Amino acid sequence: LVVTTGPAATPFFLAYGLRRGPYIATESVCAFAMHVTRGVALARYRLLSWEIVAVGLVLGATMFAGSWLGRRLLDRMSDRVFLVAIEALVVIMGLQFLLFPR
Repeated sequence: LVVTTGPAATPFFLAYGLRRGPYIATESVCAFAMHVTRGVALARYRLLSWEIVAVGLVLGATMFAGSWLGRRLLDRMSDRVFLVAIEALVVIMGLQFLLFPR
């Protein structure tokens, strides 16, 4: 099971022509929808405690700061550099999946 939809959806998003901001926004909406669905399922079966929810809120707040910094970096990046970075990350994730299975 993949933690996010990113590695599976990336080729489709890139083939559709999404670059930089639109790509990140689409990926974020997909990840958000999956996390909400997972949270609902975990809550339904009472697998979420208040401690876990609190940790999630703290991590979410931290991610806002990372998103702000990432946006500044993304604004300075060309489409070509963005595409190379995304493709390199997908290759690295694929190699990690093949070489270090859990």
